This record gives sequence, C-alpha cells and structure tokens, in this order.
Amino acid sequence: MQVVAALIYWLIVLLWMTVLGTIACFYVRNPRAFGTTRLLLAVLAVDTLRNIFENTYFGLYFGSEYGLLSPTLRSVLGHPVLLVVPKILNVIAAVVVLSLLFWRWLPLAVKERGAAEQHASDLEALASIDWLTGIYNRRQFEALAYAEVARCQRYLRPMSILMIDVDNFKTINDRFGHAVGDRVLQAIGALLGTAKRESDVAARVGGDEFAFLLPETTEGPAELFAERLRQQVCEYCAAVDGIKLNVGISIGVASSTFNQPTLERLLRRADAALYEAKGAGRNRVAVSRSPIQSPTRIAAA
Repeated sequence: MQVVAALIYWLIVLLWMTVLGTIACFYVRNPRAFGTTRLLLAVLAVDTLRNIFENTYFGLYFGSEYGLLSPTLRSVLGHPVLLVVPKILNVIAAVVVLSLLFWRWLPLAVKERGAAEQHASDLEALASIDWLTGIYNRRQFEALAYAEVARCQRYLRPMSILMIDVDNFKTINDRFGHAVGDRVLQAIGALLGTAKRESDVAARVGGDEFAFLLPETTEGPAELFAERLRQQVCEYCAAVDGIKLNVGISIGVASSTFNQPTLERLLRRADAALYEAKGAGRNRVAVSRSPIQSPTRIAAA
C-alpha cells in the first residue's frame, strides 16, 4: 500500500505531463490562435506546471520515505522550509491564474464577443444593402414589402408602391461612361434615402430601377410624393461630376385595394403604370388607378 501511495504521485505527474504536451502541440499546430484561446491555454499551462512541480516534489519525498529512492532525499525535502515551497508556489500560481482570467481573459472574451456580433451585423447589412447606392437591394425590399402587405391585410391599412426607372440611362453610359452612370445612380439613391420617412423603404431593384414603399399612404398622396420626387431628381442630377446632364425618371404608382392585396399584383400594377409613363414620353408619373377603393383603407400619408 505504501508503494502505491508513493507511485500515485508519479501517475499524477504523468497525467499532467500529458496535459502539458497537449497544450504544446496545440501551440505548434495553431500558432495564430486568437487571443482568448491563447490566454486560456496560458492559464492551463501555469496550473499544469504547478501540479507537475508539486506532485514531483511529493513523489520524490514519499518515494524516499517508503524506500523506493535514496533516504537522503527525505532528509533534504523534509526540511520545514522546503515543505512550504509547494504551498507558496500554489499561491503564486493562483494569483497568476486569477490575474490572467479577470484582467486579461474576461475583457478579451467580452471584446471578441462584441466584435463577432458586430461582424455578424455587418454581414447581415451587406446582404441587404445595395453596394453602389447604399440603399436596400431587391431581396431586402421584397422581404420588407411582404411584411408590410401582411400588416395591411390584417389591419386594413393603405400602402403604395412606386416603381422608378431612369430615363435613357443607356445613353448616359454610352455618352459619358459607366463611371458617370454610377454617379447618377448613387445620386438618385442618396436622394431617395433622404426623401423617405422612417417607415418608408427605398431600394435599388435592378440596374437603373428603383422601388419605393409607402406604408399608410393612399393613391392621391402617393402620386403627389412621386411627382415631387421626380422634380427633385431632375434638379439634383442636373450636373454630376461637373457634367451637365438631363436626367429624368419615370415613375409608376400603385396603391393597395381591398380586392388586390398581394404584393405580386401590386408590383405588376406599378410596373404597368411605369411602362405607361415611359410610353407617354418619359420623365413623368403614371398611376395605376385602383378599381375599388375601400373607405376603411383611407388614411393620411
């Protein structure tokens, strides 16, 4: 039994050496381990070294005590001053470990968690924002529009959609280059972003096509807003990068009705109105008149 008691310390040393070897292998294979992992491994390494030293010390002491090693070791290691050394090292190791955990590891872990959440938020924004204009893209517009249509159906509230197309955009690209064309799209996107209310949704849904969702807006106010928007684009894009341009937009307006509640039908009506504006000479607003206007749907814009 005494032999087993002496050897148990060396078994513990072997186990902790295995842990230390595992930590070392991780460092070798992953030299660029991020901060919190590196600090956590440092904490494990400190505690592992403490355990190795302590169990080696007592393994030597009890090995000599039970006759497995030279009795001289017992007289040396059994000195009261030396017996305190493992305990002192325990205290030092505990202080180091707690310092690393509370003053370095925890702040870094919180910081990395915040950075990861911000990164996820940035990726989500990139997936929903048009890279050129900075407003929503088609996918995000449709997602928000479907949600708004569902709300309108449930509470019998009005909503309108504007489909916007830049007139003769190909001519602008051919004559002045794609860089100027991009600046025109960026200018229109900035104008849409400025003109919208908090509840509105502005998006670029195609090359030179934009869409504008107006919740709580009936046909009349939507038409007035579209006309005001058309005039603002003409004035705002009169010159781009010092180049005088004659930029106009055609807008098709469609408002929700009791018998046409789906987004697809609303978009088709807005597209049809847009083609009507194009056919009538461009740079104008055309409205897809609601076949039925329910009194319960009338609300101020």
